[in-house]
Amino acid sequence: MRTPLNTAHLGLKLLLDYFNRIGDSRNLETTKDIRESCDKAIAILNEVLVYDKLATGLLVIEPEYMSPYTFIAEVLRPFHLQVIDIFEISQCY
Repeated sequence: MRTPLNTAHLGLKLLLDYFNRIGDSRNLETTKDIRESCDKAIAILNEVLVYDKLATGLLVIEPEYMSPYTFIAEVLRPFHLQVIDIFEISQCY
């Protein structure tokens, strides 16, 4: 799991550099949000993969209630794009 996640992290860094270079602020902000989520996922995965912390009780996983609607909305937020941003209507005619 760690290798694909680190690969995605590296790809996001390259994408951030690209959007920054061409001055695409909208996609830059969206990519920053996605990379932030990726950073959090890597941090959580790194903690979970440290089994000695679990075994010694230094790391305790506590369940927390979260609304499925809120969870899905937060996951989808970085991917929400306006159709006009993807396809320019003027080029369709």
